[in-house]
Amino acid sequence: MTNPNEFADRYVALWNESDPAARRKAVEELWAPEGSYFNFLAESKGHQEIAAQIGYAHDAYAVGGFAFRSSANAVGHHGTLRFNWVMVAADTGALEAVGFDFVVLDDQGRITADYQYIDTPPSYTVPPPAAA
Repeated sequence: MTNPNEFADRYVALWNESDPAARRKAVEELWAPEGSYFNFLAESKGHQEIAAQIGYAHDAYAVGGFAFRSSANAVGHHGTLRFNWVMVAADTGALEAVGFDFVVLDDQGRITADYQYIDTPPSYTVPPPAAA
């Protein structure tokens, strides 16, 4: 496995990626093709669904002026990794939310299962999707 904090930094940077093609490429580099992502509201499987879920989260929080940062506290062993991240106001750095991810990695160091937990939920309310 690569350095756990380097992995977490790459993972968290993905959630700030505004370009859909670059975001999809990063998902393909970080997740195994059959990989999964789970949070308390969503379950995404495979690169397409995971990239779409991350794109949705990016768009929902970026419009509110937020960005994600790694907490630089990643630890891992036996093909797993745990790390915290924070959501902050992009302009001031004010803390908005705290969470962590627990990931299971394959032999190539790619995510097969990603479980996201929120320790401190955001006060920011995600706007509803735009009408088609």
